[in-house]
Amino acid sequence: MDSANRFRVVAIVVAVLTALYASASLFSEVFSLRAPRLPADPSKIVSRPINSTARWAATISPFRSDLDANYALTEALMTLRPENAVLSAEQVQKNADSRESVTRLLKAAPYNSALWLVLALLRAQQRNLGGRPLVEALKMSYFTAPNDAQMMPLRLYAATHTDALADSDLQELARGDVRLMLTRQSDLKASVLSAYRAGSSLGKKFIEDAAQSTDPEFASLLRK
Repeated sequence: MDSANRFRVVAIVVAVLTALYASASLFSEVFSLRAPRLPADPSKIVSRPINSTARWAATISPFRSDLDANYALTEALMTLRPENAVLSAEQVQKNADSRESVTRLLKAAPYNSALWLVLALLRAQQRNLGGRPLVEALKMSYFTAPNDAQMMPLRLYAATHTDALADSDLQELARGDVRLMLTRQSDLKASVLSAYRAGSSLGKKFIEDAAQSTDPEFASLLRK
């Protein structure tokens, strides 16, 4: 085969591969799940059907980690639904599968704050998986999106629902969220109240102290 024919073969192969990639990208863009909006608290998680088409859409576009992340986030939120508070064996497995998917994606997208947050929540859902891994996941959520109002309610819930606030560095990060929620995001005051009501004894004490230094009137409301 002369050089001209070799060039034609290579060009045809490249064209076919490009067309296949473009088709896969278009399919993924059309049929993949959109990024889920994080709820103010776990009781506000809305069930979303996840079909096999959405899974394929995320899988066949290997260079679109954002689509895979949207799928993993949606799947994790379903695992975190409040009726799963007492986990069955099947739900324990779903939790483990979701943690594995989220952890894998974080290796490719360590800047994704929502993934760090759901990883912390998945660990919090299984009490024996708390400790340093939960604290570190929460810290990464703060570091990657320190002033993201959408993250604040669930982040505060995760921190105060467990004993993660025994970590002094995490306390300071969470205190910053409470300050912003009470002063600049007044629509999130209800989320602070929800986190307080669902919080551990350590979490309740933390919110009381943080609110007292920022909004004493709101702090008095908490104690009623």
